[in-house]
Amino acid sequence: MPAALLLLACLVGVTGWLVGHVRVDREVATALADEQETARLAEAATQVAALALARVPDWSRVDVLAVPLDCPAWPGAVVPLDDVGETTALQAVEDAASRWPAETPRWRLAWTCHAPGVFSLWPTRPPAPSVAVWVADDVEGDDEPGRDTNQRLRVHGVAAGRDGARASATATIGRTASGAPVTLLAWRTGAGS
Repeated sequence: MPAALLLLACLVGVTGWLVGHVRVDREVATALADEQETARLAEAATQVAALALARVPDWSRVDVLAVPLDCPAWPGAVVPLDDVGETTALQAVEDAASRWPAETPRWRLAWTCHAPGVFSLWPTRPPAPSVAVWVADDVEGDDEPGRDTNQRLRVHGVAAGRDGARASATATIGRTASGAPVTLLAWRTGAGS
C-alpha cells in the first residue's frame, strides 16, 4: 500500500510539472508567433508603401506626400496604434541622431492599415495587428527637409501586434527620374522601434 501511495504521489507531481511546463511552452510559442507576424507586417507594409510610391510622379514635396493605397475595411478587431505618439517618438529619435540640424528629416505619416489590408488575408486569431508608414526626405544637403531634390526617400513602417508585440522596418528608396523603377538603397529592421 505505501508503494502505491508513493507511486501515486510521484505521478501527481510529474503530471502537475508537465501541465505547468506545457502551458508555459504554449504561451512562449504564442508570444514568439505574435512577434514574428508583427515583424512580417512591418516589413511587408514598408515594401508595399515603397512600391506604391513608385507610382507617385512627383516626390519633390515630401511634406505633403502620401502613399497612394487604400486600406480596405476589416470587420474584426484591430490592435490600436497611436499615430501621433509614434510620429513624435520617431521624430525624437531622428532629431537626437541627426548631425545636420537644418537638414534633419521630418517624418510624415503617409499610410495606416492593418494586417488583412496588407496581406489580403489574415487567418490567425484576433485582433489583427495594425501598421503605420511614414515618409521623410533623406539628408541631401539642401537644408530643406520637406523637399526632395535627388529622388531619394526614407520609408519607415511600425506594426503593433497582440500583447504588446512591436516591430519596425526602414528603407531608403531611390529612382533615377520620375516614373522610373524604385530601387532599394538601404534596409533596416528592428523590434519595437
